[in-house]
Parts: sequence; C-alpha cells; structure tokens
Amino acid sequence: VHYHWRCIEIDAENSRRVLERHNYISPADSDEQAKAKLAEKFKCSTEDVCNTCPLEIVFPSNHKARFYLKWLDCKEQTKKEYYAREGNFNMDLNNFLKESYDRSDV
Repeated sequence: VHYHWRCIEIDAENSRRVLERHNYISPADSDEQAKAKLAEKFKCSTEDVCNTCPLEIVFPSNHKARFYLKWLDCKEQTKKEYYAREGNFNMDLNNFLKESYDRSDV
C-alpha cells in the first residue's frame, strides 16, 4: 500500500521533477514554457487550461502532468481542490479496508 500527504508546493515540485525525468519539460524551462509543452501533450491551448482542456490524454505520468499543468494555469483553484481532499484522502484505501474487514467475519 502506498499513499502520502504533502503540501501542494512540495507535490508541485515533485511533479515537475518527474516531468523533467520523462523529458516532457526541461529544468531550464520557465513556467510559461513548461505550461506550453504540457498543454501541447494534452492537445490543448494554453489559454484558460483549467476551464477549457479536458486533460484526458493518457501517457506515462499523465496524472503528474495534469496536476502540474493545473498548478501553472490556475494555482488558487488547484490549491482549493487539493486541500478539499483533506479528511477524505485515500477513500479508496479506507473503503477497501472496510470491505475486507466486513468480509473477514472478524
């Protein structure tokens, strides 16, 4: 089982590093350059990505790219969504454990 909880700034920095290792963006890229490259991977414009791009194209680490692109485009909205998860974080694991416990007849 793998899960973790970090502040959004650390998650954003870690996501950027992953995207650099995949060569989707360069360490030398400005935020605007990284945004343009990531938007292109999702076949989207850089204009209002958070409200106009479905971010549905699948590729290795697309979840990191989706998160980081949203971070670059609409930081406040992304923060709000990120921290709204607190308290409900990892509900899949919680549900799995509850179902497992219920089935075990313990």
